[in-house]
Amino acid sequence: MDKMANTELLKKLDAAIAEKSLLKHPFYQDWQAGKLSRESLQLYAAQYYRHVEAFPKHLRVLVARTKGPLQGLIRENLAEEENPAGPHPKLWRDFAAAVGVGEDDITCCPALPGTQAVVQKFREICGDRPVEEAVAALYAYESQVPEIATTKVAGLKKFYGVTKPEGLAYFEVHEDADKAHRAAWREWLGEHADGNEEEILATTHEALDALWGALDAVHCEKQEVRM
Repeated sequence: MDKMANTELLKKLDAAIAEKSLLKHPFYQDWQAGKLSRESLQLYAAQYYRHVEAFPKHLRVLVARTKGPLQGLIRENLAEEENPAGPHPKLWRDFAAAVGVGEDDITCCPALPGTQAVVQKFREICGDRPVEEAVAALYAYESQVPEIATTKVAGLKKFYGVTKPEGLAYFEVHEDADKAHRAAWREWLGEHADGNEEEILATTHEALDALWGALDAVHCEKQEVRM
């Protein structure tokens, strides 16, 4: 695709992301309104950890399939995920601990179907789909994270009693880091995307649906982590 076509692709990607924005999901709406039960927040912390833990693995799979500037971009992203000073899965476990979910609770809590599906979908996209489709899916995910992180921090402080730095660090890191990731993915897609537009958009919708489904899995007040 030429740059004009890529500009149109980006418009369509942004429209799809806006349509299926995770901030519109009832779970995040309830989070922002202070309506989540303690049990629902704990279930989310335990379940969504699997996606957080798997994300660097998806990047490692994708980086092995790329070269040049894109490989460098992914390596930078991966280095942030695995930063020895604060690996992102560790930061998530700190958040989980702040809402009463211990290491054993995360390990022992069975993965719900929606949780399994989002991990499997991103693994498939990053491992098996054309690179352009994988980058579009990552853009669809990370482009939403800064605003989501901001609302989560506000809600945790206001409604859920999480005020210590370690309980908020995961989200505060992503408020800034994913702004850079969003810009980098978008720039690459605008300059280099050279695939079938319909297939790129279809894969993006698959990723967005999987992310939405992961929240569907935990948006049930009657489910709770087995402590």
